[in-house]
Amino acid sequence: MIKLLACLLFGQLLYGAAAKPLVNKESSDKHKADDQKVSKIVVYRDRCMASTWIKIGEKSQKIIVPGSIDPQSILFDQKDVENPKYEIDKESERATEAELVLYPQGSFAGELTYGFTGINWHAHYVVELNETFSKILNFSGFISVDNQSGASFEDSCLRLVDSQTDNLAKNQSFNEYTVRVGQPLQKGRVIRIPWINICDQDTEQDYRFDVGGESLLNLQGVEKHLPLQVYLSFKQGEDSKKNLAGGDLALYVRDEGGHLRFLGINQLKTTKFSEIIQFAIPLHLLTQLKSNQDSPLSQIQGVLEQTEFKILITEKLEEAAYRFTVRNFGDKEVTVKVMLPCGDSLVKVVRESNEHKSESDRSVYWQVKVAPKTEVILRYRVQLMKE
Repeated sequence: MIKLLACLLFGQLLYGAAAKPLVNKESSDKHKADDQKVSKIVVYRDRCMASTWIKIGEKSQKIIVPGSIDPQSILFDQKDVENPKYEIDKESERATEAELVLYPQGSFAGELTYGFTGINWHAHYVVELNETFSKILNFSGFISVDNQSGASFEDSCLRLVDSQTDNLAKNQSFNEYTVRVGQPLQKGRVIRIPWINICDQDTEQDYRFDVGGESLLNLQGVEKHLPLQVYLSFKQGEDSKKNLAGGDLALYVRDEGGHLRFLGINQLKTTKFSEIIQFAIPLHLLTQLKSNQDSPLSQIQGVLEQTEFKILITEKLEEAAYRFTVRNFGDKEVTVKVMLPCGDSLVKVVRESNEHKSESDRSVYWQVKVAPKTEVILRYRVQLMKE
């Protein structure tokens, strides 16, 4: 009997000794995982910056990081204690990830930030139009995040910056967008985060001719018939005020019979929430639809003539004069924008028959009203400084 009690007592002691570390290990692992959870990631066009909270005691600590980590970018957010010593262990069979080994020089609790590469992002949109382009039936936007960094991240807050890091010091004008992933950002996967959704919004149709680009070259004696561009524009509602990153725009049209047709891919420019959303219906997509006598494609015609061209001082400075004729064959008055985008060059309007307006720092335009069955001639002279 005494032997039996001794065996039972020994078994309880053994069980207790084995069970206690197991519970503490689970608690310790959970605390360790919470300590190393990446709370925020900044994703530029060429690299990323991740921040995580760490706590180091007397023993060294290992953190799994992307294999592309930049050792010179590591920053410890501390004030009163020495920075830990650290090394990066990259094993050949685990090339996509690495271990950041931290050796304390005293207790440390604070934020660790490091740079790496491998996460890319872009915005893309899908729009569904009615057959007459007078209404947006559905406009949806998504942010796609492609994680090829070699490491996975928990539910993190992503700050997406539309610029490369090399350009930040040169140009402080950039756009950024903050998104909450809402799920683990697993390595090797692409997730698409809903960004904006607008339904049943009336559109304004905007007719344009583009007289920039190749039209600014030496074209003396050449008469160019420019294609008409149709732009659609609409405003965001009060409940969907978001800055939109530039990206691909997939176009669909739903006809009166309810059939959906895919028109192709266009581009949406970066648009602030206070600005009007606008995009072009390219000519080759317009011609896929049924045309009739009321179509602007058959009513409005633009013809460009270069009346003078000369080089001033150096080959980088040119001056040219133009005559642009807008003809309206329809039965209604139309308003046309004659667009002059500057691109990478500096364009200065030195003389004009109509006063121009500025659309942006890199684009001006003339607004021309044309009565039915008539034409209007726009004359202008520009200087082009090539960079």
